[in-house]
Amino acid sequence: MKITYLGTAAAEGFPAVFCNCSHCLAARRALAYERRTRSQALIDDALLVDFPPDSYLHALAFGVDLSAVATLLVTHSHTDHFYAQEFVNRGYKFASGIKRPVLDIYGNAEVRSVFEEGTRRELRAEVAAGLRFHTIAPYASFCAEGYEIVALPAAHTPKEQALLYAVSRGGKTLLYMNDTGLPKEEFYVFLAERGIRADLVSLDCTQADGPKSSSGRHMGFVENELVRDTLHRYAIVRENTKYVVTHFSHNSAPFRDRLASEAKARGFVAAYDGLTVEV
Repeated sequence: MKITYLGTAAAEGFPAVFCNCSHCLAARRALAYERRTRSQALIDDALLVDFPPDSYLHALAFGVDLSAVATLLVTHSHTDHFYAQEFVNRGYKFASGIKRPVLDIYGNAEVRSVFEEGTRRELRAEVAAGLRFHTIAPYASFCAEGYEIVALPAAHTPKEQALLYAVSRGGKTLLYMNDTGLPKEEFYVFLAERGIRADLVSLDCTQADGPKSSSGRHMGFVENELVRDTLHRYAIVRENTKYVVTHFSHNSAPFRDRLASEAKARGFVAAYDGLTVEV
């Protein structure tokens, strides 16, 4: 299984869209190396996780044919994870030679509402025919493109039930944990009872090593270590499981070399835009 991190920033990007703090000013001076776009991941060039407004940039930067993707897993409705209006361009005169005629979109009820609201004005019938939305809730399991997928509850916002995903194929499993604070115990119990063993765990690290690492709806290194310990305690991971941290806020000074060093000291890999990890 191959996971490509197309974007690794929190909602505001890095440098942040309207910000002139010392971190963002320094990042602009080394933009090609330090730039972080809004979070998105690609699994085996087949499954997308989230669709931020930077998806078009990701396609250009990393040679991704978005028309060849048939499955999109959405974590929640926040704009940096789901930019619904882009889908009005998936057909008609806006796109020809689409590789996969139908895109299956999986998300919660609020994601569906945002999809309908964002596409209502411009979505043509012939484009709508190629978009198939599936409303899912925590602990739902389904198959797509040969992958076994389980939706899991995130601890993120009281306004909707954000989702995490366990994605399995060929004896390998990715546990994708953006955006979330510390999961409840039932999260671990469910995974253990299902016999899920993760080969790669992708962790929200919005706060990194900041002085206020925990916001309750995001994590930093301290929480990442707690999650790793609990996954081990429940035997949900293997001895050689890889841990990647991502989704960094500009407030955490997410300079590439700095985070790589801090993450390595804790046994993690700090993602950057374009990082590919295989398990």
